[in-house]
Amino acid sequence: MKFQLVMKNTGDIITVTDSRVFGLDEAKAYYIRMKQLKEKEFDKLYTVEEYKRPKGMPSRINEHTGRNLREYKWWIEEKEITDEELIWKKLK
Repeated sequence: MKFQLVMKNTGDIITVTDSRVFGLDEAKAYYIRMKQLKEKEFDKLYTVEEYKRPKGMPSRINEHTGRNLREYKWWIEEKEITDEELIWKKLK
């Protein structure tokens, strides 16, 4: 589950934590340690809540293929010809 750290006075999202083992209490404790504040001081400045994707932010699912973009491996691609073969063709 994802949690976000939000500034109380502006509503700005400071950071997002994505951890499958965190609950809300663990996420808050993590952010308190990260900011190095006492809990009362932290509560005056910040709130921790479940992550909400901002409006207008695109989904990670490709609308054409239906694949999750996180699963796309950009370094693996199908090539008809490798770079080495292309170089040898140019040299000939």
